[in-house]
Amino acid sequence: MWQCDTLFGFSGMGIPHAWGWIVHLLFWAALIGFVLWAFKRVTCQGASPSSAVGGEAASILDSRFARGELTAEEYRQARQTLHKR
Repeated sequence: MWQCDTLFGFSGMGIPHAWGWIVHLLFWAALIGFVLWAFKRVTCQGASPSSAVGGEAASILDSRFARGELTAEEYRQARQTLHKR
């Protein structure tokens, strides 16, 4: 079943024994890192500027646009900047 000449099953793939454990560890580190990145990306996606500070900033921006202090392009650019936070 298990042979003594393989380390983590990598010897049959052309990888020398000395590098087999390093490749194995890098694979698991990359997999765990990807899972953590994906989890953070999914959970932080719901965060929006709907908090008190973000809502206040959007309200100020809307009122400045309504008073004519901002052009339409400046308003759109500022709204995009607020939504990126």
